[in-house]
Amino acid sequence: MSTARAASPITMKSPPEVPPILSEHDMDRLRACVLSPMVSVQQRALVEALESIAVIVDPMEIPPDVVTMNTTVECTAVDGADPHRWTLVYPDEADYLQGRLSVLSPAGIALLGARHGQTVVCCPPSGLPTHYVITGILWQPESRHMTECSRRNNTSED
Repeated sequence: MSTARAASPITMKSPPEVPPILSEHDMDRLRACVLSPMVSVQQRALVEALESIAVIVDPMEIPPDVVTMNTTVECTAVDGADPHRWTLVYPDEADYLQGRLSVLSPAGIALLGARHGQTVVCCPPSGLPTHYVITGILWQPESRHMTECSRRNNTSED
């Protein structure tokens, strides 16, 4: 039953019908990342759970409103806490004080593949679920190709 699944430490997106969207490149790097001996069994399980429900696409097919690796995102906790501005990075680049959030953190894995306006739920070690609303995608690396294509199309029509 799905209620038992929701009570697990696995991070879930809300609503559950919206699968995360990941690029093939990000998924490949995540698979390699979890092979590190520094990665916990729980972190491996989170990545496996994400992979099992994600829609994996070519990087050129990532919509501009999806959180990918190296995306800078703004989120607000549903409980009204101050907004957070994070850049989603791999663990070796993480620095929470500088706003560089590890993808293997509970919030990081919840955000990966989610879309602007979506509410994600993460279960930190405290065990109390935290709900974040993605209020802005401030920069997403995959959207560069869309901007470059638009620029080329606009100049060719002139």
